[in-house]
Amino acid sequence: MMLRTIVCLFVIGLMGCGRTPPQALGTLEWDRVNGRALVSEVITEVYVREGELVEPGRPLLKLDDRKIRAEIDSIKGQLQQAEWALKERIAGPRPQTIAEEKARVESARADVINARGVYDRRKDLYIKKHISKEDLEQARKDYLSAQARFKERNEALSELLAGTRIEQVEQSRAQVASLNSQLSQLSLKLDDYTIKAARRGRVDSLPFKLGDRPPVNAVVATLLSGEKPWARIYIPEPYRSKMTPGETYRVRVDGQETPFSARLRTISSDASFTPYYALNEKDRSRLVYVAELDLLDKQATRLTAGTPVQLLLEAL
Repeated sequence: MMLRTIVCLFVIGLMGCGRTPPQALGTLEWDRVNGRALVSEVITEVYVREGELVEPGRPLLKLDDRKIRAEIDSIKGQLQQAEWALKERIAGPRPQTIAEEKARVESARADVINARGVYDRRKDLYIKKHISKEDLEQARKDYLSAQARFKERNEALSELLAGTRIEQVEQSRAQVASLNSQLSQLSLKLDDYTIKAARRGRVDSLPFKLGDRPPVNAVVATLLSGEKPWARIYIPEPYRSKMTPGETYRVRVDGQETPFSARLRTISSDASFTPYYALNEKDRSRLVYVAELDLLDKQATRLTAGTPVQLLLEAL
């Protein structure tokens, strides 16, 4: 903000001096692409150096991902278990299991026949008063228990023969789908632990070093991207209406003898700075407007950000 104030005051000074050709001052800028840490973990790897040119997708640095990898391994184990359970339900009971249950049914049937025989004999004995009523009741209870066990085993066999219910299969499918979704989400989060270049550019800054733990959403890498720099220039109010987006102008870059061609990208509608002494009608012309111009010459690719530039206004 202080730099903009100084630039604007300098522009106003030039406008008020008749001996100086009209100019608008500004600086060169490159598109900045920031890589942010979406989690707060320790930086374990730094793959690039400041000033290095990188291509899209190039890893810049890595955060400690041991916790999320452990979580992924846990979900993978649960998923494998759920997949096998689904296969088992689709396949239904094995023939061996059905054969075992049939054997239990026949055993329970034999127990019913045996208990019924005991009960019938005891009824005869009770009629002849050779046994007590309690002995008869015990035989009756044993017979009823045998019948209940036979019914239970028979129902279990029927369930096996009917196969797995479709509701159980669908529940298993839903569980597998849910675990797959969780695994996909964690895999996407794992990618966030490696900060990569989103665009081709040059590494401008790496604010954190190896072993630091940046806070969530902190900028951990900044790239200067784009084929060429662009100029941010402060246009005096009298020239604001004379400039049209898409038109080509001439700008002079400090340290360069030949002016560069630049195409106006945008120009603000509102004044960006009003000096404290420009509050009356007489000083209204001292307002300035921010304009962005794309440099067109190939030689501009070697220019650096922050270099002062001047837009030549004498032709306007």
